Amino acid sequence: MKTINDIWTTFYLMFFGSFILILTLLTFSYSDIKNRHYSELENYSKIISNAIHSKLLQDDMILTIIGNQLLDNDNYKDKQRIIKLFDELLEQNQYYVALSLADIEGNFMATSSNIKAPENFNFLENKKTVNGLKKALKTKKMIVGRTYYFKNINEWIIPIRKAILNKDGKIIAVMTIGLRNKTIINELGVSQDKTILIIKDYNSEHKLYRQYMSKIPKEHSNSIYNTNVPEIFVEILKKEFKKKYDLSLDDLMNSERTISLKLKSPFNKNIIAGITYNKEYKLWILVEDSDSLIISEFFNTLFIYFTLFVASFIVFYFLFKRIAMSDRKKQDELVFQAQHDSLTKLPNRTFMYAHIEEWKIEYNKEYFVLYLDLDNFKNINDKFGHTVGDKILIEVAHRLGMFFNEGDMLIRQGGDEFIILKECVDANNNEERIQSLIGLISQVYHIDTKEFRIGVSVGIAKYPADAEDIEELLSIADTAMYEAKKRKNSYCFFSETMRHNNIVKTDIEQELRSAVEKDELWMVYQPQIKADGKLYGVEALVRWKNEKLGFVGPDKFIPIAEDTGIIRELGAYIIETSLAEIASVKKELNLDFSLSINISVVQLMEANFLVSFLKQIEIAKIDKSSITLEITESVSMEKLDDILNILYDIKEHDIKISLDDFGTGYSSLSILRELPIDELKIDKSFIDKILYDDNEKALVQSIINIGKNFNMKTLAEGVESDKQVQDLKEANCDIFQGYYYSKPLTKEHLLEYLKD
Repeated sequence: MKTINDIWTTFYLMFFGSFILILTLLTFSYSDIKNRHYSELENYSKIISNAIHSKLLQDDMILTIIGNQLLDNDNYKDKQRIIKLFDELLEQNQYYVALSLADIEGNFMATSSNIKAPENFNFLENKKTVNGLKKALKTKKMIVGRTYYFKNINEWIIPIRKAILNKDGKIIAVMTIGLRNKTIINELGVSQDKTILIIKDYNSEHKLYRQYMSKIPKEHSNSIYNTNVPEIFVEILKKEFKKKYDLSLDDLMNSERTISLKLKSPFNKNIIAGITYNKEYKLWILVEDSDSLIISEFFNTLFIYFTLFVASFIVFYFLFKRIAMSDRKKQDELVFQAQHDSLTKLPNRTFMYAHIEEWKIEYNKEYFVLYLDLDNFKNINDKFGHTVGDKILIEVAHRLGMFFNEGDMLIRQGGDEFIILKECVDANNNEERIQSLIGLISQVYHIDTKEFRIGVSVGIAKYPADAEDIEELLSIADTAMYEAKKRKNSYCFFSETMRHNNIVKTDIEQELRSAVEKDELWMVYQPQIKADGKLYGVEALVRWKNEKLGFVGPDKFIPIAEDTGIIRELGAYIIETSLAEIASVKKELNLDFSLSINISVVQLMEANFLVSFLKQIEIAKIDKSSITLEITESVSMEKLDDILNILYDIKEHDIKISLDDFGTGYSSLSILRELPIDELKIDKSFIDKILYDDNEKALVQSIINIGKNFNMKTLAEGVESDKQVQDLKEANCDIFQGYYYSKPLTKEHLLEYLKD
């Protein structure tokens, strides 16, 4: 009897124990199912949010690139070019359905050819586009607009807009791209049972509109995107969020945290939702599911119990693993593309900024910043095309990779410029290593059966001796590179002298910008005398005295004016003033003589230079044949292909051309056959030495002979003594200029000189 009681007692104990265990397991199972559903929705919401953010960042980058292309050569003013550019982008991107461009007044400028805008269409007068365009005009960021139905293409679209800014940072136009609403989250692997809802938050009062909904009830299919989300839904969202997380809705928006809640949907259904807020583009991303699924799965678990639980756990584990791996791969690809140069596959400046701190930890004592710029690369690009240039750049990157160590950071700055961050190892071996680098880059390149030679100029800055900030290091290394570039195929370490020169250069640039307006400039004229002692002409020279800087020589401010573009305004002043003053002198003395005016290549390459120059000559009423334009040899050779046709056009108007500073540049005799030169000016540096240096004297004689052989006049600059004059006359030099005859004279002093 006792035995039986014990058995039943054991049975009941096992029964109640098992029952309690089952209840416990079911309790945990229910909680697990509930948490898993919430977590799943949060993960989906976060994945979709990241994908949308990545897609919009890519669209933002594309808008920036297109904007830059439209700015190049004022392409935004050419409607046909805009249409062509837009159509090419549509062909390359299946998610884009239309592109358009509007000016800052909202007026339609151009659109892709697949749509036709109404005549006199204005985006600011259309209720579908006015708010988005106004927002785009107030910010430099990309704006995501409201979804609306676009009749022209019979689709719901999401407009994205971005302002185009000129070099001065002024908005000149707004570009719009229409995204296909139905493809906004395409191929993300989201279960079709779930509803994906993207909502746009338009203002601080949280007035919400739907951007996208994966499953739309039939009764709402025509109005879902045209009406705002009911305010009661927003109030429920605030209440539930406060209840579960004890935070406000604004706290969620600022944190961009992913949460999950149980809600009543705008269509009066009980749902659970994973919610993420994208602060950048003010988008709510909701992944919704019916709350009945939790109960349903719980009852299934009750019957199939442990087996179903384990199986579903494994299925979901691999499902998420697959989605995570796919998303990780896409993210890695996007990061690589954003941080690496597409041509050479070298890291770019974005990579450098992202990794500089961890790199400095490893090399925190000292390191060099090398700024490399290829010499003669532009000529190769211009003559043989960018395909050849790109192959050379790839080979340069390959050589740099072989030369530098794995720990060194190689960066393609852009164009033909590279940056290297290298640890300081052996200070005594630095210059030898740099010479080896220059030698390696200068070796012959074999491209498409052709041989090419390029040089490289290297500027070097040292951390922390020269600077501690990476931006400043790059800037001063760039400065050193430009010093090296003056010598070609060379290198230069940054020095304090360069820092001082940079400061002086900046001061000169700032003061020079207002020099014309402040009436600080004036013209002087140095007489040019023929071998027989008669007047040949005068050279117009500009002078500048500034209240802050004092007298600044032309050799200081002219190069800065050319580098900064100020030369256009300065050159216009020189031309207008010298023509007017010399015309006045000629008229007063009834005397005819030549006027030489120095012209920068920057001026020559202006679109309307010759037309404007001829107009100034006409206003001054000066004979064109008495005008000589002086171009500098070293500059003109570098830009020969760009200015050759311009020089021939000038010659057709009987205006003479003089090659200044001849012998100081890198020109060859064959170049003289191509250039329409009337006069060679022998640089003062040669004239200074002819009395004591036979080699210099022979060189001057050779230059004069070259001029004779090419039927050109020869003019000696810097003549300061009678003996120099006699030697130059014996060498058959035609014209003389220098302090021996006269220093540069103002207009008034020139009148007195010519009268005497």
